[in-house]
Parts: sequence; C-alpha cells; structure tokens
Amino acid sequence: MKKQKLFLIALLVVPWLAVPLLGRKAFKRFLPTAIFMCTFTKALDFYGEKKKWWKFYSGIGPFDSMNFMNFGPYLVTSLWVLKLTFGKLPLFIISNTLLHIIFIFGGLRFVEGFRIFSLERLTKFQYLVLSFFRALVLYAFQNITELTPFKKFLSYKK
Repeated sequence: MKKQKLFLIALLVVPWLAVPLLGRKAFKRFLPTAIFMCTFTKALDFYGEKKKWWKFYSGIGPFDSMNFMNFGPYLVTSLWVLKLTFGKLPLFIISNTLLHIIFIFGGLRFVEGFRIFSLERLTKFQYLVLSFFRALVLYAFQNITELTPFKKFLSYKK
C-alpha cells in the first residue's frame, strides 16, 4: 500500500515539473481547456464506474486514484499536446491517437499493477474509441475558446 501512495503522489507531482517549459502564454492559453477536459473526464469517470466500464481503487484521503491521473499526467499532457499540435488537426489526431495507443496497450498494465484503475466491461479497443472521442472534445473546446469573445474573457493574447 505504501508503494501505491508514493506512486500516486509521484503521478500527481512529476508531470507538473514540465509545466514551466510550456511558457506562460501557452499555459494561460490552454489551461481553461485542460481544466474543462479534466472536469469532463471526471464526469465520464463517474458514469463509467456506474456502468462498471472500469474500476477505480482508493487513493489518498478522500480522493480516488483516478483524481491523481486526471490532475497529473492527463492535465499536463493535454496542455503539451495542445501547445505542440493546436491548429494542425491531422497532427493532433495522429499524436493523440499514438499516445492513447501507447497508454492503453502498454501503460494500462502498469496502472493496473499499481491499483489505479482497471477496465471491467470495456475492451481496450472500446477504451481507445472513448479516448479518441475525448480528444476531439478537447480540440473542439479549444477552438471555441479561440473565438474573439472568449479570448477577451480569458484575457490572453496569442
């Protein structure tokens, strides 16, 4: 159990060490979308857990283990993928799909070993399709925030 808690803390903290490399402008530009996606993913997590698509294990304190994934690697990866590929939809789709394939067909075994979560009624392919859908929502939401009224509201400049 001690290994799992250390792993959860590392899962939350280590990805954030790369955030200063993003730059202040990119961080401010893409943070609202990344936060939206974490919220969307959390809602999807609740729904999927209710439907027994997957199982989340206990985390630390009141947080389940998936919160550490959402606010660690998922949020930071969303920021980086948007920074590196936004405005280039084919590149976004290819890179996002590759990242999800690597996670699902490689990293998922690692995550299950540390008792973060496991797929129950969902196959790996179905999880890949769901992840692809989330990626499209991420890109679409960023497109919406790029519209002029939202830029002024979010107060960032390109």
